[in-house]
Amino acid sequence: MSSPRIPSPHDRDARVLYLTREGCHLCEEALPVVRAEADRAGTVVEVRDIDAEGEGSALQRDWDHDVPVVIVDGAVHARYRVDAADLRGALARRPLWRRLLRR
Repeated sequence: MSSPRIPSPHDRDARVLYLTREGCHLCEEALPVVRAEADRAGTVVEVRDIDAEGEGSALQRDWDHDVPVVIVDGAVHARYRVDAADLRGALARRPLWRRLLRR
């Protein structure tokens, strides 16, 4: 089995990409935590439904059993459940390229 491809946000200002699907109770619980911590950090969350591209899409194949998935700065931060303090710490660390570009 190959490792899943990590998608990039479409919004260039989004440091957080949140993969979800309709009817996922863990997704519904985690999203408010993710949004609150992103707001605290002054960044954007891009929410993407893995089923939106249709049955058998690459996003659905790669992440079908892992939602919700929180991707911060291009790295998987959490799956299934989100700890606010851990996410806060991840958002406090900024990659060098973001510091240089002041983004």
